[in-house]
Order: sequence, then structure tokens, then C-alpha cells
Amino acid sequence: MLTPMYPAKVLLLGEYTILNGSKALALPYHDLSGKWSTEVNDSEMRENSRKSLLNLAEKMNLPLLKRDLGEGLWFDSSIPQGFGLGSSGAVIAAVFDRYGKTQDDLEANKIALARLEDFFHGSSSGFDPLVSHIQKPLLIHNVHEVEVLEERPNLKGFFLLNTGKPRQTGPLVSIYQEKMKDPQFKQGCADILAKDVNFAIDAVLKNDPTNLFHHIWHISKFQWDFFPEMIPTKERGLWARGIETGDFALKLCGAGGGGFLLGYSNKFSLQEMRQILNTHELRDLS
Repeated sequence: MLTPMYPAKVLLLGEYTILNGSKALALPYHDLSGKWSTEVNDSEMRENSRKSLLNLAEKMNLPLLKRDLGEGLWFDSSIPQGFGLGSSGAVIAAVFDRYGKTQDDLEANKIALARLEDFFHGSSSGFDPLVSHIQKPLLIHNVHEVEVLEERPNLKGFFLLNTGKPRQTGPLVSIYQEKMKDPQFKQGCADILAKDVNFAIDAVLKNDPTNLFHHIWHISKFQWDFFPEMIPTKERGLWARGIETGDFALKLCGAGGGGFLLGYSNKFSLQEMRQILNTHELRDLS
């Protein structure tokens, strides 16, 4: 029997603006994933996995998980922690599938997954583990209305840029919430950024690269102007270059502050983008 694999998640569009009523588009990313393992080794990853899962088992009253951990079970994952690709979501999806009660109701499963992921993040929407659980793209109309896409959208031109710097989501969300107290910032997010996000998602689903780049460029420019704290210092030059040349555009992938950035170009291949950006730390999403 094959061991189930739990993929990473990429929030393609909708970071932060989902809180302002925009849509969001999240997809499984199978190049990075995790699975249950009983392999015995002395790695730090194995010990950290077992410790965090034991804490989860005790806090969430999961005696079967606690028993299996005592017999050597752990979660072996290639998803980097703190990089915005749903490392904890994959763990929670695996725990839910093995020890939870999966239902036919998508919303009920999302709620159950969110309660489990609260252990890691304090308050979770449940979207990250839901993507890893069902392993299909999610079109999120709002926090309560989720549509499962049976076919993966065409992601030609999209790539991930690894900043090499982990980050914590909580402090960045706090910065955003503080910014939302400014009426001008709040109106800009609702009237400008959220609309560009919705138009960009529509362009992805319609496979319309021209309009897609137009709206992603505007998202990039808005985040450059109003989200400077979320853009890692090392990548600011590349970000500005994309805005100035129009050859590509960079945007946040999740909360920002480090981890991965998301890039898009409808002009150049991934290999050409590696030369333009002078980095091999790019991952293809197409």
C-alpha cells in the first residue's frame, strides 16, 4: 500500500485582500510534500516532528496519534517551515486523514481542519490544510464560500522565488491590521487592490495572459507602495526592476516578509527569468 503524500500549498492570489472581501486562488504544489514515516534516524527534522506532533496529540486529545508516535511514527516533509507554502497545513491534513472524521461536507471538513491548525497558528481559516487534504485547486469566493476546481488552471509564466529567509505570519498580519486603521489604506485595499486580485483570478481561469499581467503588475505596484514591510530587503531591487521594465512582476506569496515570492512573466521562460534575475532560486509553477 502506497503511503499518501500531502502536497504544499501555494496561495496564488488573494493574500490579505481575502480579508477585504476579494476572492483567492489556492493550489496544491506537489513538488514539495510530506508523508507519514517510521524510518528511524537521528535527524533534527524527525525529532522536531515528533515533539510538535506529541504536543498536538496531547492538546487536541488524540490518543491514537500519541500511541503511534510512541511506536516511532513521524511526519517526513520536504516543505520548508516559515516559507508560506503550508508546511503546517500538510501535517494537519495528514493527521486529519489518519485520525479525524472526514465528512462529505467541504465546509465541515474545513472547520475541523481549522480547529486542528489552530494549534500551530492560534487562529486558522483551514484553507491551507484543506488544499493539502483534497489536493485540488480552491477558488475561495469568501471565507465561507469555497469552490473546488476539478481542473488545474494554466499557470504558464508563474514562478516562485526563494528569498532564503523564513518568516512568521503573525507579526505581519498584525502590521496589516494596524494599517487597516488608516481609512485611506483600507479604501485602497477594498477599491483598488481587491479588484485587481479578482480581475487577475478571472484572467487565470480564462487563460488570458495579457490581462493577467496587467493586473498582477498593478498588484505588485500597490504592494510596493503600501506593503514595504512585507517585501524582503534583498529582493527590493528585483521587485522595483519588474515594475520599471514591465518584463515581469513580483508579488507576495502569502504573508510576505520572507519565504517565497511569487513571480509572473508573459514574455520570458523560466530559464530566461533565471538569467534576468541572476538567480537559480526559482521554481516553476506551470
